[in-house]
Amino acid sequence: MTKHGPLMLSIVLRCLCVLLATSGSTGCASRIWNEQFAKADPASDYVFANRLPRTNAQDLFIVLAFSGGGIRSAAFSYGILEALRDTEVTIDGRKRRLLDEVDVITSVSGGSYTAAYFGLFGDRIFDDFEDRFLKRDVGGALLALLVNPINLISLASPDYNRGDLAARWLGDHVFENRTYADMSKGNLPYLIINASDLNTGITFSFIQQQFDFLCSNINNYPVANAVMASSSIPVIFGPISVRNYDADCPERRNSWVTEALESRDLLSRKYWVARGLERYLAPQSMPFIRLVDGGITDNLGVRGSMMSPVAHYGNVPDMAGAFSPSALDRVIKVLVVIANAQVHPEYDWSKEAYEPGVVSTLLASFNAALNILNTETVALARRGFMKWGDRINARRGPTLPKVTVHFTTLTFDNIRDTQERRYFNAMPTNLNLPDDQVDQVRSLARRLLQQSPDFQRFLATVQ
Repeated sequence: MTKHGPLMLSIVLRCLCVLLATSGSTGCASRIWNEQFAKADPASDYVFANRLPRTNAQDLFIVLAFSGGGIRSAAFSYGILEALRDTEVTIDGRKRRLLDEVDVITSVSGGSYTAAYFGLFGDRIFDDFEDRFLKRDVGGALLALLVNPINLISLASPDYNRGDLAARWLGDHVFENRTYADMSKGNLPYLIINASDLNTGITFSFIQQQFDFLCSNINNYPVANAVMASSSIPVIFGPISVRNYDADCPERRNSWVTEALESRDLLSRKYWVARGLERYLAPQSMPFIRLVDGGITDNLGVRGSMMSPVAHYGNVPDMAGAFSPSALDRVIKVLVVIANAQVHPEYDWSKEAYEPGVVSTLLASFNAALNILNTETVALARRGFMKWGDRINARRGPTLPKVTVHFTTLTFDNIRDTQERRYFNAMPTNLNLPDDQVDQVRSLARRLLQQSPDFQRFLATVQ
């Protein structure tokens, strides 16, 4: 193919799409892009300060983290929401659902489906999420899209891929084509959906602070595209792309990035995140950001989002993106729940005398790396939240109440019975599960939360 081949192919495909549209067909789909800043309106930005619930208890701060793992993790996360809905606590002498006290949900991959649906529709999730997603053959529906001739023509275009196609389906059939302008309204938690940036190797969080570095506003961005980016497994789906606009927006002139780079502290995570963001500041050399499954950089959604300098304007120790100094002084009880639906499967080739194939080897290698990453992420997140609590206590006088941080991690390894643990670890990571397994995972999430000593200690402080 000549150097003009890709351009000619694109022109031919576009002409074919036009012909299909004018002949009464639906034509070809096109990629949805994020929008460049038009007019600054800080009051409407999707940031903590604008969207954190304001009618719940100000002395409580509750964070939920939903991991990756396909429908399995979506069901596990859903079970956590059900358990919190059914858990009553006493706030200022009144009985309230613990679910109404959740401030932030951060999510990755499969957990992002549940988080996004709740962030958009609230309690409606308990009425129709099972039918619309959990107990629906989503994998089969996406496969059917690929054999549609119109979609095959769209997918032949260099401007459209399988990730874009899946995002369109999710928007039409699950998320009602809602945008971030609809997210976290009312008393619903602030939501952080996380993907991975293939260009830089850092976590990309769908929050305004991240979009600031693109000179872009997140408000009109489709939630379905964010969820698809968070769960876009490489090779199976194509990356979701966002534009890095070539503009001199003031949000790009961020002092903490410059200071972190000048520090040359090679052991600082703040420095390495700033190194990744530095490439955003040169849009001529990186005009497009390619986003894939968030599990590649942080499969639990805590190290890459809640503990990220991006979310907190470089000031993670004070969690400056979530709290004003006065709000920080009111916090007393903190609960962090990590719902980790990761599995540790047994491989047939480890029991039999045959070599694993290429796919099996890659899968086992990915699982091994993920296991190590998750273990380290939990340890770092716990240490980070504990240090944050210690920092708050150090700034308070001896007469003020101290902050207590309760940190609980729920995994299939918490299952005490060996056979039951093996059963859950054998569940696949895909976009459909039998209905009975969906219900079993939901029930397991509730049971593990109730059995958690840290969760019970937290409840003792509010009941």
